[in-house]
Amino acid sequence: MNDKSLSLALLRISLGLFFLIPGLSKLMDPAGITGMLSGLGFPIPIFFAWILLLSEIIFGGSLLIGQKVRFAVWPLFIILITAALLVALPNLSFSNSQSVMTLLWHLVGLAGLITVRAFGPGKLFS
Repeated sequence: MNDKSLSLALLRISLGLFFLIPGLSKLMDPAGITGMLSGLGFPIPIFFAWILLLSEIIFGGSLLIGQKVRFAVWPLFIILITAALLVALPNLSFSNSQSVMTLLWHLVGLAGLITVRAFGPGKLFS
């Protein structure tokens, strides 16, 4: 096993957890994400809330276990770019370090997804 393969696997697993854990959290309280989407002006917010949380769980889990990775990155990429444009950027304030970190985490996630898509899922074991 080479270092590149191990690095890609660790990135893929981290990204899987990055989506799976918040998705499971949203599953415990779907009303919270529905309210947020409603506040952002989404039509049929309950529908989009379920699409969001199921996508995070299914595709995050797919990344975590390393199955269908090249397919799974795209819905997650759309989720992150949407969140960055509709939530992180409008709330960005350079005097508020938390808002800056939120945007940076979105950018790191996007870069990680692109990297996994471009170079593959890697392997933990040979």
